Amino acid sequence: MTRQNLRIDTAAMQTIWWVLLLSVSASGASLTVKSGGGGNYTTIQACATAMAAGDTCTVFAGTYNEKVSVSAGTVGNYKTLTVNGSDVVTVQGFTLGSHTKLIGNCPQSAAINTCGFNIQNTASPNSAACVSVSGATDVYIVGNVMYACGSTAMITLTNSASYVYLHGNTLSYACITQAQAGTATKECDGMLLIGNHFLVENNDLSHYTLGIDLNASYMVTRNNTCHDQYETEAGGNSHTDCWFSEPGAAPGGLVSQYNVFEGNVVRNGFGPDAKGVLSQTDSGSACAGGNCFNLIERYNVISRIGGGVNSPGNYDWPYIKVYNNTIVDAVQDTTSSGIIDNSSLMTHASKLNSVYYFASWPGSGNTVYTCGTSCNSGYNLFYCAGSCPGTLFASDPGNKSANPVFVNYTSAGSLSNDYHLQAQSPAIAAGTYLTTVGSGDSGSGTSLVLNDASYFQDGYGLSNANSVVHPDCIAVGTVSNIVCVTAVNYSTNTLTLASSITRSAGQAVYLYSKSDGVQVLTGAAPDLGAYPYTGSGGSGSGGSGSGPVPPSTVSAVAH
Repeated sequence: MTRQNLRIDTAAMQTIWWVLLLSVSASGASLTVKSGGGGNYTTIQACATAMAAGDTCTVFAGTYNEKVSVSAGTVGNYKTLTVNGSDVVTVQGFTLGSHTKLIGNCPQSAAINTCGFNIQNTASPNSAACVSVSGATDVYIVGNVMYACGSTAMITLTNSASYVYLHGNTLSYACITQAQAGTATKECDGMLLIGNHFLVENNDLSHYTLGIDLNASYMVTRNNTCHDQYETEAGGNSHTDCWFSEPGAAPGGLVSQYNVFEGNVVRNGFGPDAKGVLSQTDSGSACAGGNCFNLIERYNVISRIGGGVNSPGNYDWPYIKVYNNTIVDAVQDTTSSGIIDNSSLMTHASKLNSVYYFASWPGSGNTVYTCGTSCNSGYNLFYCAGSCPGTLFASDPGNKSANPVFVNYTSAGSLSNDYHLQAQSPAIAAGTYLTTVGSGDSGSGTSLVLNDASYFQDGYGLSNANSVVHPDCIAVGTVSNIVCVTAVNYSTNTLTLASSITRSAGQAVYLYSKSDGVQVLTGAAPDLGAYPYTGSGGSGSGGSGSGPVPPSTVSAVAH
């Protein structure tokens, strides 16, 4: 198989997103809001109140000192609020009902007050959520800039909200203004997500207590960037994590099951307990009875964080599958001993095909990773450029200590760092398969039994006209024997396939392409880390999931 260098154009993809998002409502009335007059309405709320299902309110430039509520549209007929072109529209907040869209027209990582909906309340930044969805379904929140607003969190999805799509939003300074940073006394998160069937992608989060606080199921969180987290801004909280789940602390005995955390970037988390993209799953006994179950953590990059990476070490969260992550300069602010990537009590977990890199070792007594009962671990790479203890890396099968040879490393957390692999990297084709074909399965057919199906996902029903979560495609036996998944039965470890495939019991099973459709198996075996080698230099350590796309010969999956 030849290595390819085909890449996703994220700007073009975002344009396609907005065209698709708005096209569904194109048959309804087009209403306008102009604060100085000349439109149909002078306030956003007046337009939102007047909208019928299928209508679009386009808001022109101005400051609108209002918190807008949008009632439900109907299936296939959204109520849509959007911005006129590149106009800057300042508004205090939104509450959205079912079948609604909030389209801000801003690119990912947009600066404050430069485009689209700028949702902010600098006079009272912790008085209300920037955007809230309570018990609603089929909601899109796309391309908005949120600053100095929130209450508990900037975006809140609560009361079993479902099928909510958060795409390309920029969130900074949760519940505080930039001037208040370091003196705030209120904890506030970027997102509080309670419910099921969420897609969170291409968002930029900074200056928060917890980036994404979730008690959700059937959720894909991919290609987001979490950065510049400071414990001193966290309102007294002892940790600042990009990802956090604590079902036991939430009302109603909520659960966290069947979630994917993929292709995200975490950089520059400051403080000894500032953790990473895979942290933290604190809930103790609340995880009993299946409340915490099945989490896939893969192809994430963590660069310069003060504390550890994955920390559910004091209880059992079954079936957390951790593989193909790149972790650079973790525990930078930790002086006591600790575990960088901790899964000591997990059952049926994995630690596979990852890269752990340190410019220098940040303290005595630390170890790289642990893996609990019935854990599948190995084929990880560790490198420390400075003086490091000799016994800090597990002696699992396939492990190696070597320089991964990144395209560029400048300093801890630098924006110029590029963690793609160069051609001479020992991480190329050094990985292993994830699971094997079950002992009783051989021959052919579209039903495939594995020894462990929890490494894979089937899209969770999150694909529609406006967004695509691709089910995983896999390679069975050889890297060229490829097929895509259409459904996963986790209780029986059975995959339903898009087309028949030939296999035999015990054959190796690899991930071929992930939820954004990007091909990750590019050679004779998996590469280590988050960025598979594509035959040339990388393009930065952003969270776009850059890499080759699946060839046209892969069986298509109907969405």
